Amino acid sequence: MQGLVYLLLVLLGPIGSEFVLGFSCDGGCSGHGACQRSTGRCTCFPGFGGATCASRLCPTGAAWVDRAWAVDKAHQPSQCSAMGRCDRSTGACTCESGFEGVACERLSCPNLCSGNGRCISMRDAATLQDDRNFFVSTTYSLWDADKIMGCQCDPGFTGFDCSQRECPKGDNPLTTGQAYAIQDVTCVCNTCTGTFALSFRGRVTANLASTATSSDLKIALEALDNIYGVSVVAATPLCSTSGTITSIIFTNNPGDLPKLQVINNLSNGATVAAGTSQVGTRENAYCSNRGSCDFTTGVCKCVAGFASGDGAMPPSAGRRGDCGYQSGAAICPSTNLGHDCSIRECPKGAAWFDGATAPDTAHAMAECSGRGSCNTATGLCICLAPFTGAACDLIRCPIGTSSVYGATCSGRGTCKSIQQLSSEATNPQGNPLGLTYGATPNTLAAWDAAKIQGCDCETNDYFGPYENAFGDFTGGHDCSARMCPRGADPFEVGKVNEKQTLTCTADAGEFTLTFRGETTPVIPFNAGTAQVQATLQTLESVRTATITFNSGSVVCSATGVTTTVEFTFMQGDLSPLSYDASALTLASNPGALAVGELVKGTKANVECSARGVCDRGTGICSCYPYFLSSDGAGGLGRRGDCGYISPYPSVTLS
Repeated sequence: MQGLVYLLLVLLGPIGSEFVLGFSCDGGCSGHGACQRSTGRCTCFPGFGGATCASRLCPTGAAWVDRAWAVDKAHQPSQCSAMGRCDRSTGACTCESGFEGVACERLSCPNLCSGNGRCISMRDAATLQDDRNFFVSTTYSLWDADKIMGCQCDPGFTGFDCSQRECPKGDNPLTTGQAYAIQDVTCVCNTCTGTFALSFRGRVTANLASTATSSDLKIALEALDNIYGVSVVAATPLCSTSGTITSIIFTNNPGDLPKLQVINNLSNGATVAAGTSQVGTRENAYCSNRGSCDFTTGVCKCVAGFASGDGAMPPSAGRRGDCGYQSGAAICPSTNLGHDCSIRECPKGAAWFDGATAPDTAHAMAECSGRGSCNTATGLCICLAPFTGAACDLIRCPIGTSSVYGATCSGRGTCKSIQQLSSEATNPQGNPLGLTYGATPNTLAAWDAAKIQGCDCETNDYFGPYENAFGDFTGGHDCSARMCPRGADPFEVGKVNEKQTLTCTADAGEFTLTFRGETTPVIPFNAGTAQVQATLQTLESVRTATITFNSGSVVCSATGVTTTVEFTFMQGDLSPLSYDASALTLASNPGALAVGELVKGTKANVECSARGVCDRGTGICSCYPYFLSSDGAGGLGRRGDCGYISPYPSVTLS
């Protein structure tokens, strides 16, 4: 039949004794590993993998998306950080769009910050208080601290990628009853020498001596290009033994202003501290909400009747370029902004990148989640790859690269969030763990629960030639690679199948069994071995098993029947069966069911039985010479796993 692989056992003589007693390794471990002669298996050198050590391993990083391993804990190390494809011939990752680094471990800065900013990590952003982009100095050390990168824009630029020029900001001249921002500087100095300086939004004043006057301070502050006018009230000098408090009233800088930073170079333990005594309540809006900002030029287009002001209260004509002088106003709907209500707001989502506001507290709400631009005419976000969603609040699932499977998750999986994937997490034996990730709202460590998406790949989707093989699609972050059948290494000695016992004490009713999250149809108390076996084998996680009773011909009795379940397809140390015995009865009382392990499974459960190479494109094992598909018990069969030792070499016919 076309498409099937036919194996010809060529009569070339029996397998050599040296092959049996002192096993050699296929391909000499490719020169990248040491051959264990006792088993004929390779131990690969660092950086290499595969049965013959022919494959290069790719760098690892904290996975962008995976299943939780504990409540609200995920992101375990993974090759290419589970956001790229590993080239096994070179050991290099090809990252999904928007990700970078040798292990795809970083989320790239958007558009390289347009050449108008610096690309920094979340960890750095938490400490870099510049009072323009970031307003708090704190720490951030969650899983994404060194993985998510963003922009620290240069003065005069704004936007998530620093592509926009800032327009002047000012106070709406039509609003009243507002307050100036007032800050106090306290200096305690006992016959000290030296100087101190003040910093405002990255600009630093000239040095001030302890004997400086309020007039000296006013001149120093107004010399900064981002302070437009202050009134200074203080005793003279600015410092004294008992401490001098100097009040600085920001008369021409509207809004809630960042606190002045002190650079203290005074001697003799002198202290200088700055603090806010009155929060400014005047608006500090682009073009004073009396004009529209052209973000390509950074120039305000003022409404007729409004012009550049001086930032004072009340305002006068000035050179701020902020449309803050004269009159005119309108009332906008909640979704429209701007002086004439022509600007529509875009949806908001938890910011992918921002400055932390407290230790390990970040990702505040931001327009388009800080990874897209807002179309103010439509109110729609234009998202940068790989982001999607109305507010650019999701990372999309990988797209397959082949012409056949070039769809989301290669057309072989379902796109799910980490929260959804974590609910399906299993232990190494395949049993559900019952874990949650981000189930409690606003959990800081799981802020990404519903935001980062990955592929839940299909399993047991197999097209031959071996009827019992798996051939699922879980061998890649984008479901593009097939896994090959697993089985026991035929050179292992004394290995056995898993055997479990089921003791049922009942004279009526029914029960169900569950294995690896799959539950059987109901099994009646008087089912025979054939019915119990057939019912158990309906589970994909079981496939084949043998059933024996220690007495009688039915699975339950009033005195108790112990059933032995031997797993003949699934190999290795398996998780215990679980059950629901609530419908069993004994003399009209509740019946009893108990499960135990009789023999621990010790057979290896390795891809291609460690005696072949998996073809990721087909999911078929290419077995080494003298190895063929087994029946799981050492004989020739249709498992597809290279677990049978043939006395003759195998030949593949095309």
